[in-house]
Amino acid sequence: MVSPLKLISNPKGMPAAKREQIRDSLWPNASSSVWNRKSERGFCTVPRTLPLVLSLIKDLTKKLDASRVYLDLWCRVFDEGLIEVRDEEALAYASGYESPKRNVRTWQERIQALEQFGFIKTKPSGSRKYGHILLIHPHRVIEDLRSKGQVPEKWWGAYVQRATEVGSPVEKPKSKRRP
Repeated sequence: MVSPLKLISNPKGMPAAKREQIRDSLWPNASSSVWNRKSERGFCTVPRTLPLVLSLIKDLTKKLDASRVYLDLWCRVFDEGLIEVRDEEALAYASGYESPKRNVRTWQERIQALEQFGFIKTKPSGSRKYGHILLIHPHRVIEDLRSKGQVPEKWWGAYVQRATEVGSPVEKPKSKRRP
């Protein structure tokens, strides 16, 4: 006799099916109202820790607040980690910089700050200083910043908790070995 459990097919997996069941019991027919990355075009995959990463960037870059530029970069990147910059003005506008006289310069200042802290690397393309941008794995950047003492303790506590919740390993800073 075949077990009844083997007859039940659940291609979504139990956690997804459970969330869908809860959603549909709270909001009947909600499936037609939500974004579904599997059936839509124009989606991206981002780390679940991204909101915390953005708050750290805001803290690190102070008055510049490069977090909106970083978010826009994540929304443009594909799995290769590369963003080809073809129109700096469009990227500046998407990041919230509208002034036609300053928008590109403001965007470039934020790009420079992101590069300074290690979140990105850049290469020129022709006469354009920022022709290609490489998005560095944010958790590795955070490990490096923490080893340099640039990560606030209360932020670190929240980050460790969230990273653990989503199953992302958190590296401990390497201690100095005694000879």
